[in-house]
This record gives sequence, C-alpha cells and structure tokens, in this order.
Amino acid sequence: MFGISSHHILIVLAIIIGGVATMELDIHAEIFNDHALRPTIIKGEQFPKILVDPIGEEYSLNEPPQRIVSITLGTDEILSVLVDTNRITGVTHLSDIASMSNIPHWYPEQIKRIQGEVEEILSLEPDLVFVASYTRAETVRLLLSSSVPVVRLRHYDSFRDIEENIQLVAKVTGSEQQATTLLATLRKNAQSITQKVNGLDRARVLYYSLDGYTAGAGTKINEMIEMAGGYNVINETNITGSHKISEEIAIGLEPDVVLMSGWSPEGEIVPSERLAARPAWQNTPAIRQQRVYDLRGTWVLSVSQYSWDGIEEIAKLLHPEVFE
Repeated sequence: MFGISSHHILIVLAIIIGGVATMELDIHAEIFNDHALRPTIIKGEQFPKILVDPIGEEYSLNEPPQRIVSITLGTDEILSVLVDTNRITGVTHLSDIASMSNIPHWYPEQIKRIQGEVEEILSLEPDLVFVASYTRAETVRLLLSSSVPVVRLRHYDSFRDIEENIQLVAKVTGSEQQATTLLATLRKNAQSITQKVNGLDRARVLYYSLDGYTAGAGTKINEMIEMAGGYNVINETNITGSHKISEEIAIGLEPDVVLMSGWSPEGEIVPSERLAARPAWQNTPAIRQQRVYDLRGTWVLSVSQYSWDGIEEIAKLLHPEVFE
C-alpha cells in the first residue's frame, strides 16, 4: 500500500551518514521530545481513512495496514491484544526483556526485533510505523521524510491518556471492536477494586525513590493510589507530576505506607530495606509499622493496558485484609 523505494532509503542513509547519529530506542527519552510534533489524528470511521501525521501531512489509508512496525514498547504491548501477529513486521527488542516487558517472547521469532535504527526500520518496508510522544524527534522526522505513514501516540500521564492511545491504535489498525472489549474489561476490573476498598480507612501513602523522586497529581501513580484506597500525601504540597523532593519533606509528610520505586540487581539490598535502615526515617509511621514496600511489577513503567495491573497490586498492599 505504501511501498518504500530504494531511493527513499538512500536519502535517509545519506542523512545519517552526513551527521545524524544512529537512533536508539529509549523508554523515557523526554529530553528528545519535539513539541512541534503532534499526536496523529485519524479521520473517518471506515476505511478508507485519512491519517494526519505529526507534522500535519495527510495519508490515505485505503485498508488496514498489513506491515506494521512498532518502535515503542507501549505499542508492542497494545498491538499484542488488538492485532494478529501476521500483520506485525517489527517490534522493539525491549519486548522480550522480562524485567521491562509484560509480553516477553509473545511475538514469533520471525518478527524482527528493532534496535531503533531508521534504516533498519525502512528495510522492513512498513506501511505504518508507531512512535511515541517520547520517541526522538530526529527519528520521527527521518521516517516522515521517507514518506512512511507515522502514528505518534499521545502522552501517558493518566489512565485516560492510555485509553486514548489504545483507541488511536485501534482506529488506524481497524481493531475498534477489540479495543472496546479490552477497555470495558479494564474499567470493570478497576471499578471492582474501588468498590472493595470503598469506605475503608485511607492510609497516608508516599510513592518514593531513594534518589528522592515522587509522584503527585497528574500521574498514573497518583490515580493508582487513590483507586486502591489510599491517600497520596504528596498532594498536601503544591507538587504535581513527577518531582524530586528533599528527604526532610518526605519524612515530614509522615506517611503510613511508603511505596518504593526503583530496581535493584539480584542479590543486592532492595530499596525498601535501604530506606528502612536510614536513621532519619526511624520515627516515620511507615517504618515503625513495617509498611515500606517495593513495587516490582513491570506495570510500574508500563504505558499500555498493563498499567491497570498496578491498581490491584497497590490495593493488596494497602488493604491486604480485603484481598486475602
């Protein structure tokens, strides 16, 4: 449908050789985000549809794409539920890393694992490429210059953002019914958890990393804590989003529960134990009550449907009596 000519590939290779560094995949590459690029818009309910790409160019999609390449872990995971694997030509190499991915080895071996190089992507002759809001702007622009239809997802700061990304993926791939079913299940499960914890005492919860980062209003973590029956103490400050705070502020908030982010190699002391050993924290309610927990699931970093798993995981920590 959208064939990539050798001429287009040579153009991109010339640009790369001329000085643009090889683009590697990055889960959180916010510093490379180009605010001039916009999320993709899909016009039309039935094929043919119009795809409006990140710079406003329009492409006609006469039929659902059959050679899809995903260069974001989030779309790897979303596509695994919405689209048959025989329509997927490439996914990220991250999809097979169990410590990062919710779907390790889900995709058949014949599907190419992408490292992030533009010429590698183009060699697969995709008729559609998925990128994220955090994908490096240089990568997006090189793909666009090669006349490849590019779908750029929105941000993922909230569950609503992720729902919109799932719906966008569904619209462009013609899998709206699958997305409707998926989202209905996710919402039903979340509602079930909130009903279980409704009316219970809300523990004072602090999401915290050893280097001082926390999450306030406007983040999925904040939503998870609230839906799981907790109260995010960082909301007693003016802090929104992900932000670094001093240890004095963290201790002064007197959390009943501390949810530790961060990963430690096997055999090393985990973040919760390291925090509990700090002298300054000894009078904190969470330390006294031994309610400092490590968040270990791959859902912590997920920007797909697997983010919803975190609601129940946190609820089990805050209200274990309900989930026994």
